[in-house]
Amino acid sequence: MFDYTIIRSNRKTLSVIVERDKQVIVRAPEHLTEQKIHEAVYSKRLLIEKKLNSNQKYVSDYVPKEFVSGESFLYLGTLYPLEVVENGSTELQFRNKFLIGASDSTTVKQKLFEWYFAKAKEVLVPRIEHFAEFMGANHKRINVTNAKYTWGSCTPNGTLNFNWRLIKAPIDVIDYIVVHELAHLQVPNHSHEFWHIVSVQLPNYEDAKEWLKENGGSLDEDF
Repeated sequence: MFDYTIIRSNRKTLSVIVERDKQVIVRAPEHLTEQKIHEAVYSKRLLIEKKLNSNQKYVSDYVPKEFVSGESFLYLGTLYPLEVVENGSTELQFRNKFLIGASDSTTVKQKLFEWYFAKAKEVLVPRIEHFAEFMGANHKRINVTNAKYTWGSCTPNGTLNFNWRLIKAPIDVIDYIVVHELAHLQVPNHSHEFWHIVSVQLPNYEDAKEWLKENGGSLDEDF
């Protein structure tokens, strides 16, 4: 049996998530005893062990960025080069390449983060609203977060959370995560009904799902 971390909240149901760093996270209601939690995890052990033994999505050869000219950075599924110039504007500009004037890599990294985070909000929010209207999915709040190992999540009270790193993925992959979380507002599990809801909105969702399995590790990097 594997180790797992229990996170309690006022949620009504129990969920088990295998994060991309292979941590097993159990989200459970406050009132549920540890014995009941263990029984629930044990009942899902075969599926959890299958995910733990999978090599997909886990990157072991990540080379940290140096934030210098010549490096490339993902945006909406395409790699764009970075050009750092002397005496240029310290505000990051995007012109089919990332252009910035900076004297140190720390400044470049911070400006890139600010740009990506703002773009994530700019792209994600309208797409969430678009699909929510078509699906009749009621949500109360949208958060763009710096969560490291979760692309998206939703809470029982209708709050939607999305990882800013999604902005590096192709738009159809972003749509898949958006629809996936909106569908969970209607169906909390991954039943046939859940996947039917997803397929109605995105008939080719399997392609996006497969892309994420094969390339999700490249999104895990800070940039």
